[in-house]
Amino acid sequence: MGPKHVRLTAWDQVRELVDAGDVAKIVEAVTALDDAGRREVARELPGYVAVAREKAWQPLADHEAERDRVRQARQAEVQRLRDAGEISEHHFNQMWSMTWHDDDWETRPGTDGWIEPMRVAGAGTIGGAAAVVTWINRRDFDRWDGDRWDVADGPTADGIEPLLEVIAARPAEWQADLAVRLALRIRPRRRRNPGDQNLAPALALLRRTGVTPPAHDPLVVGWVSREARLSELRTDPLLDHLLPLIFDAEGVGRALRDERPDPAGATSWLGALRTLSAEGRVPRKLMLDGCRRRFLLGGEGPDLRFFARLHELLEPTPAEIEPHAIDYLRLLPTAPGPVAELSLKHLRRLTGLDPADVVEALEGLLFRAEGGLVRAGLSWLEESLQRTSHRADELAPALALAFGHEARAVQERAVRLAVRHSGRFTPLGAETLRRGTGTLAPDLHNRLAAVVGGERVEEPEPEPEPEEVFVPRPLPAPFRPVPAIAPPGTARQLARMYLREGWRAAERCLSAFVRLAAQDRESLRAELAPFVELRGEELASDEWRKHGAWMIAFAVELVDPGRVHGSLRTASINHARREHGLPPVAVEETDRLPRSNRVSPLHRFILRRHAEILAALRAGTLPPLLLATPSLSNGQLDPAELVARLETLEAAGTTPLPADFQQALLRLPRRIDPAVAARAAALRSEAGRRAARWMADGGLPDPDVRVTWSGEDDGLGSRIWMTSTVQAAPTGLPLVDELLADQPRHVNPVCGGHLGGLMEWWVAVLPSHREVVAAHLLPHQPVPSWSAEMRPLRLADLAAAEGPAGRAVAVLLAHRIFPSPFAHDDATPAVRALRSLAAAGEFPAEDFGTELAQRVLRGEVTLRLLVDTVEGEAANGTHHHMWRALAAALPFLLPAQGSRPTVAHTDLVALAARLARWSEARGQIPALAAFAARKGSSRILRHARTLHDRLASGDGTR
Repeated sequence: MGPKHVRLTAWDQVRELVDAGDVAKIVEAVTALDDAGRREVARELPGYVAVAREKAWQPLADHEAERDRVRQARQAEVQRLRDAGEISEHHFNQMWSMTWHDDDWETRPGTDGWIEPMRVAGAGTIGGAAAVVTWINRRDFDRWDGDRWDVADGPTADGIEPLLEVIAARPAEWQADLAVRLALRIRPRRRRNPGDQNLAPALALLRRTGVTPPAHDPLVVGWVSREARLSELRTDPLLDHLLPLIFDAEGVGRALRDERPDPAGATSWLGALRTLSAEGRVPRKLMLDGCRRRFLLGGEGPDLRFFARLHELLEPTPAEIEPHAIDYLRLLPTAPGPVAELSLKHLRRLTGLDPADVVEALEGLLFRAEGGLVRAGLSWLEESLQRTSHRADELAPALALAFGHEARAVQERAVRLAVRHSGRFTPLGAETLRRGTGTLAPDLHNRLAAVVGGERVEEPEPEPEPEEVFVPRPLPAPFRPVPAIAPPGTARQLARMYLREGWRAAERCLSAFVRLAAQDRESLRAELAPFVELRGEELASDEWRKHGAWMIAFAVELVDPGRVHGSLRTASINHARREHGLPPVAVEETDRLPRSNRVSPLHRFILRRHAEILAALRAGTLPPLLLATPSLSNGQLDPAELVARLETLEAAGTTPLPADFQQALLRLPRRIDPAVAARAAALRSEAGRRAARWMADGGLPDPDVRVTWSGEDDGLGSRIWMTSTVQAAPTGLPLVDELLADQPRHVNPVCGGHLGGLMEWWVAVLPSHREVVAAHLLPHQPVPSWSAEMRPLRLADLAAAEGPAGRAVAVLLAHRIFPSPFAHDDATPAVRALRSLAAAGEFPAEDFGTELAQRVLRGEVTLRLLVDTVEGEAANGTHHHMWRALAAALPFLLPAQGSRPTVAHTDLVALAARLARWSEARGQIPALAAFAARKGSSRILRHARTLHDRLASGDGTR
């Protein structure tokens, strides 16, 4: 007998397809079922949810178990290599950590393959539409890739097409019922969950079935939240149903508030609705009536922004506005500013308004907080007086109301208007104006009384405004270097601080090592032996970038002379060769100095001294002392101390190390005692004569440092911030010339952080040329905190150094006094550096002010924050310097012709006027003179004229 063929039931077929995750076959199978088959599948589906989920997760569990097995095998092999002595401890630690790094996201089994087949199967078999909605929205079917329901994908997106196919096989009335129920199931958008999985299928079904969409706000918001493509909107059957609802649905304005009318984008609702209106596809009246209705419903400004922009894009004519004038009048007192502005604009174009309506609107408009609306209201009042002069008395109450405004500028304008049009008022209108003068100042009262009648009042003698007494806090004393701590005197003392962090401690350790290697090598060898045993394996790196690695190398060479240090690269090569039965390659000593493109110029210069100490130790040519060990806390070297050290080397008959000698010259101060220079001239060695010439010539001439804004892409996904260049004349010292010719590098936030190595040493390399160091620090300023960022303490180092402070220092200060919100450090070190430079008379105020202005123009800092910060620093004793900074910033920050000044602009000019008075500043600022000459009487212009008059009142320093 042949094998029995078991006939699969409908559920058996669907279950196998669910397990296989085959959605397309599910659609075919479900649509082919008869009523009995659908009922069978619908009955079995709920109980299979947990089973299907467990089956889907089993491959992932097996995958994780296999990963654990492979990892354990790798760890066992790494352990065997260490036990056999084939790899070092350092190499072992690296290989062990790598056993945990196996990025397998591409091969990791998915766990959601069962969800869509189950959802589609239920939608095609479950009987009632309400039950299908519940089934589709089961929490068991939540999945990570919710973007497949994004309405932007459209109704034929792969994510919902299988669902729509099985639904299309159901009766038409049932589909319509399901469409409405899905639409009503849509929930309001939330920030944490902006999408709704019911939106896309609901919109698609509403279009296919032609059923009238329910008036459900979240449905309307979801419809407008997609891109408005004209070709689709023109034929969208939902347009006629849902468009009228956007003006009443809660949340539409907020969803579309970022749409811009200038220009309206190709997929913008503003542009689409304007085009559809011009084509006649959407009635203008529908949208204009809807906008007015939405304005009258009220709301916050951002929620009404879209409707205000749509209203203006439609460019309503006076004939379209006039029948609804009463609605626009009702909006003037309380509507948000943009709505009130457009209402006033259109009302001013109408000629048939009743003066009583105008007066009523002005009563609310004249006491709004927005100065622009108040000024526009007075202009409207004047236009109404000119247009209907025979009814001027009816407008007099609004004008009298303006006399009581709290702002004198409004009162002055209202009085000027009344005086200008006094001939239009009858005695009755003049009496109305007289009754409103009670709150006017005496001078304004008398000006009005002269034309409308009434008693004059005595005007008090104007009292001069008392000058603000300015008592700044005293500036702290500028940073002054103190004598450096002496290097450790014994080998035991050196061992206690041998690997201590910080450049000052490191310099002392270098000095002590060289001196003790010459004077007490046996004791030094004994004290440093433990470092060789504990830390010797750290030298396996191909490059030694840190001070500590070189110090360990010194100790290894002292304890075990001639030891050759392997590298990770050599170890990896030999491990691979052993696996293939090949003999290992010989380990050769290599130069561990980092390549020039992998570290900053200053970093490489620092490490050159370390490298030459190690080379001299190996060659037996180590001198008895180092020349460049600083004498002061800021890294400078006392010239007398340098001469004494050179005399010691001459007496010993030894030659100084090249990098050490050239570093010593760079550390000399800018001013050298002539007696010390004369003493240096008596030196006879080549190094001594070179040092004497250096001192006699005044040391290193100040290089030319230039800083320019770039903003270009670096090709690695990062923007080049500032570009700094250093141009220096040749000195004849090869390492110094190499250092100064190697330009500061752009730092990419992701792959350029290593360029900031040993940054805390940098100022000590050139302690008498702070601007050059600042040029190298500058590219590190915007690098995020998780990279090798520039700490604000570097600014304190710059303040303690010597030399001109120019644009590079100014740019660093201008950025660090407004730190990034993600930075770990606050602005305190930068502010202290600023005050120290100011106290020393070395603060680059003009460059600082220019950079502050550029930061405001680039949107990095608000003008309000700038004003508050400058004012606070002026009170701390830097008022002279802050005036110079503001004088440089003003030409960039004064409002352009035709633009509306903000309160911050007014406060900026007022602060500049106070600083100029406190600093007794003089000297013209052309941009200020042009600004002060503009017409008007606003506060900012009054302050600008006061400042200009003071600066022009005599000669002096600006």
